[in-house]
Amino acid sequence: MEWTYNTIEHEGFEFQIAKNNKQGPDILIIGSAIYYPRVISKELSENFSIHCIDHRGFAKRITDSKENVQEYNLTKIIEDIEIIRKLIGLQNFILLGHSGHGYMALAYAAIYPIYISHLILVSTGPSHGIHLSENQRYFETFASKERKEKHKSLQELFKRNIEENPIDFFRHYCVSQDALGFYDLRMDSNDFWDGIVTNKLAFDHLFGETFAEIKVEDYLKQINIQITIVMGKFDFQVAPYFTWDPILNNFPNVKFKVFQKSAHLPFYEEPSEFKNQIINPIIKKVIL
Repeated sequence: MEWTYNTIEHEGFEFQIAKNNKQGPDILIIGSAIYYPRVISKELSENFSIHCIDHRGFAKRITDSKENVQEYNLTKIIEDIEIIRKLIGLQNFILLGHSGHGYMALAYAAIYPIYISHLILVSTGPSHGIHLSENQRYFETFASKERKEKHKSLQELFKRNIEENPIDFFRHYCVSQDALGFYDLRMDSNDFWDGIVTNKLAFDHLFGETFAEIKVEDYLKQINIQITIVMGKFDFQVAPYFTWDPILNNFPNVKFKVFQKSAHLPFYEEPSEFKNQIINPIIKKVIL
């Protein structure tokens, strides 16, 4: 699948926007315009009009001013998404946020629901804080011996890699999580992260602080569009799927689906099931 890339400059950042060359219902994916086209399945990219956009953690910083944490406040992220949405001209689109980017999608939908037909959170736990602490216990009790052994070997490789090539820390770290993030233990995510550069302060602030303290209930109360949450049963990178249970008991209209042969990337690992069980029912409702 070929993707077309454009850029937009805003407040000292250069955001990339990736668009597949297909017509169909619009899906906007927040995160990295380089990474997500690599993990989006043909089942989706050949049937939908997909827009993958950078957030400030992945956008190129092009200003000479001193970097500060205020640049990466969640409010700024939401404003960026809205500016890009206007540029693209999207209306009545599906908004998809994966992993920590799900919190960005949730926060945007709470302010701009008028433009969204449906919100999908994929592999997003209730928070990156107290809920995330459950993943270690889940890994110890549920992961296979083979998975634990691979994770151990990847951690040893990670230590060697950052000693030899510290400038590529983000890529080395992401690859070191493969045993936690893929159902298939043969997976190697190196190619997915090739050439991706990040703004470390953005991830430290958003993923380490903002998303650790986030209260998803506050956002869910504000949103009156349909929400679907998708988790992988073998996802050991974020809070386990069952940590959503006490929260969703208070939000019966939120649809919740656990994919049985997926980890952190259900739309990549079970593409047909994701399209048929998640996307297609949404499209039918939009058309009706």
